[in-house]
Amino acid sequence: MAIFAAIYFWFPKITGHMYAEGWGKLHFWLTFLGANLTFLPMHPLGLQGMVRRVAAYPPEYQNWNVIASLGAFLLGLSTLLFIANVVASLFLGSRASDNPWEATGLEWMTSSPPPRENFEEIPQVMFPPYDYGNPRAYGENDPPQEPS
Repeated sequence: MAIFAAIYFWFPKITGHMYAEGWGKLHFWLTFLGANLTFLPMHPLGLQGMVRRVAAYPPEYQNWNVIASLGAFLLGLSTLLFIANVVASLFLGSRASDNPWEATGLEWMTSSPPPRENFEEIPQVMFPPYDYGNPRAYGENDPPQEPS
């Protein structure tokens, strides 16, 4: 899940294109549902005493294993949807702004995608590091406050 989140976060900066947000939301919900349908049925199966790595499931475990298998297929389908969204957005996605998330980090102060040497000119650092709660973090005209 963290890898998916990182790709969604960095995709505009790396490629210069935005992904289809609706497909991203659908991917999230299918992944969430698929992961839960895959792994949650394994808990009651373990409590019922099913051992791992068996060739054939006894009938009393069959229903939970079918649910887990359907969840795994849904998880695979959601991953294919994610790959399709990334590939399609790479070629057909709208142009990303330099800072689509209005982040305060230094890496977002350059163009998307960044030039070869990262910055065409030395950026002006206006906020202390990790100043995420600053309401004037990005795009405001007020002069920055000195860190205390």
